[in-house]
Amino acid sequence: MSFLKKIFSTKEAEKEPEVLLEEESPLCPIKAIVEQDERVVYFYLWGDEETNFGIKSCWVRNLTHAPDELETKLLNKGIPPLLPRQYCKFPEGQEKLKPGDLSIVWLEEGDGAALFLKDEILAIIPAWSGLEDFPGYARDCKGHGNFAWEITDSNELPERVEQAIACWYSWSSELNPFRLEQPRILEVYEDLLGKSDKYYAIDGNQWPPKGLYLRNGASKTVFATVGLSLIPMPSVEMYVDDRLEHNRIELGIILDSQLQESDLQNIAEWISGQACLPWDNITFFGEGHTINFQPLNSNKFNSVILTNQLELLPKIELGKYRNSHVNFLWMVPISQKERKDVIDNGSESLISKLDKIGTAIYSLDRDEVV
Repeated sequence: MSFLKKIFSTKEAEKEPEVLLEEESPLCPIKAIVEQDERVVYFYLWGDEETNFGIKSCWVRNLTHAPDELETKLLNKGIPPLLPRQYCKFPEGQEKLKPGDLSIVWLEEGDGAALFLKDEILAIIPAWSGLEDFPGYARDCKGHGNFAWEITDSNELPERVEQAIACWYSWSSELNPFRLEQPRILEVYEDLLGKSDKYYAIDGNQWPPKGLYLRNGASKTVFATVGLSLIPMPSVEMYVDDRLEHNRIELGIILDSQLQESDLQNIAEWISGQACLPWDNITFFGEGHTINFQPLNSNKFNSVILTNQLELLPKIELGKYRNSHVNFLWMVPISQKERKDVIDNGSESLISKLDKIGTAIYSLDRDEVV
């Protein structure tokens, strides 16, 4: 069934809309769809049903005369609405679009996209589409229309689209971002944590490439991801003011060295799974967030808190990548009670308590702090 029919389903629809373009996000479980019927063209982003992304829609152009008022009766019947005249740069309507003239450019996070007509942006749906009645931006809209907003000169999204084009192009080069950044990241780790004893590829031979540093020392075992920071996390800008300070991460964990080879393998596989979560779930990791911890089957410590605020933890500085600060977050095992303390009182309360127990934070045999 077409997307127009899914959102505006009705027995009165005269003709099945034509799907002009359909494309999957390279990072997130999101599909871009462009549909056209006899009256109007719409651009959609559709998230997988297992996510909270939903369906985001943006008007692209009317193909016939714009109405003077909102088509409330037709909208209530499920018929795809035209944009009212006052919001149309071309109120008499425009010609139909041809599939071969259209293309999609995904934003670097993979949770937003721009629709191009040849070399010109027609519409943009960013991550925050759907919030507070905001649908998306369209070239042929003026003002804040019901189903699209105008792309004004002050809008930063066209520049972000251009940056995304450069980003995607860089991955087609032989010296792609991973080949350039992997040695630098590993050098930072080895200078601070010691020479690696093993290096895992944790991408399953799928793009984007990701690796895992392992230092299996006499008293401590250290894992640290390599390459997560090359892809900005989705959804960040919906929750923070400055996405460039929060949208790139690497992850690490330090444990007392009482681990068998099978334990090391289990942890590596677990970290590999966590490394995909922000994009698979269209979410992000940040300071104070908690996630499940299952690789060692601990009866007590079955979660981790993500932090770089504990005084004892090494401070890993990875600088910036593509103008974003790279945050290194340690994954510190915590109990169910301690996780509840984070939920009830915020992460600062637990971090303060963990700071007081020193090197015990590395042990799965420690006492709970709450």
